[in-house]
Amino acid sequence: RTVQIPKVEEECLSKVVEYLKHYQEEPMEEIKTPLEENTFEGNIKQQWYREFLEGIDDPLLFELVTAANFMEIQPLLDICCLKVSSLLMGKSAEEIRSFLNIPKMTPEEEAEAREKHRWIFDD
Repeated sequence: RTVQIPKVEEECLSKVVEYLKHYQEEPMEEIKTPLEENTFEGNIKQQWYREFLEGIDDPLLFELVTAANFMEIQPLLDICCLKVSSLLMGKSAEEIRSFLNIPKMTPEEEAEAREKHRWIFDD
């Protein structure tokens, strides 16, 4: 039987299946909030889950976030979002904007953002 998942590419779906197969054997421990550590590795205690996202490129990581959300696989979504957040730690607003491919703000939008969210801007 074939199940079509049009929004998920083959490489990504392969990682989802790998995750789910392992999850059946060893469920992932819930990620505690507030986070206990400032690193991905410090918050994911199980070795297999720490290694699951090692070495994958950013586009695939974002595809996994989308796939986990689309397929409603909350533990996979949680670990992928934690990985993304760990990649953003210590970055400036401009670095985050670039990493997440967010369009540059207009001068008016930036002025409003600086007023509302001063803590984001270091200057």
